[in-house]
Amino acid sequence: MKKILSLVLSLILLSSVCIITAYADDSVIVSESIEYLDDGTYVVTTLTVEDDNSVARATSTKTGSKTITLYNSDDEALVTMKLTASFSYTGSSATCISASTSYTIHNSNWKVTSATASKSGNKATGNFTAKKYLLGIPIQTKEHTLTITCSNTGTLS
Repeated sequence: MKKILSLVLSLILLSSVCIITAYADDSVIVSESIEYLDDGTYVVTTLTVEDDNSVARATSTKTGSKTITLYNSDDEALVTMKLTASFSYTGSSATCISASTSYTIHNSNWKVTSATASKSGNKATGNFTAKKYLLGIPIQTKEHTLTITCSNTGTLS
């Protein structure tokens, strides 16, 4: 009975480790920059690429995301806007196969009023408009454009 219980517990432990490994985040931060704006706010832009761990093949795919987070002068995050894109590449060409946008509001005075994605050739573009409201009236507008480009060899920038 002890052997059976030990075996069952071992299988449960082993399967939970496999599940955790399967859902591990395999993304890598490729670049991060900070831009200080004239009004005292600043933005942090991060490019993240999913690590594909795939074997070499004639056509490969790569997925990445670029996020921009707007902060006030007190270092409080206001809004995060994200462009996610997937690309196929062969070594001699690259094509964007999908692009989408998303966002997260960190401060209730801010709203994203527009978030659109487009793709053309080896490039994905996300256009965002965020507005700060006071008593229901927009008092500040921030427009940001994010782009992700894929090289023929699968390098995202």
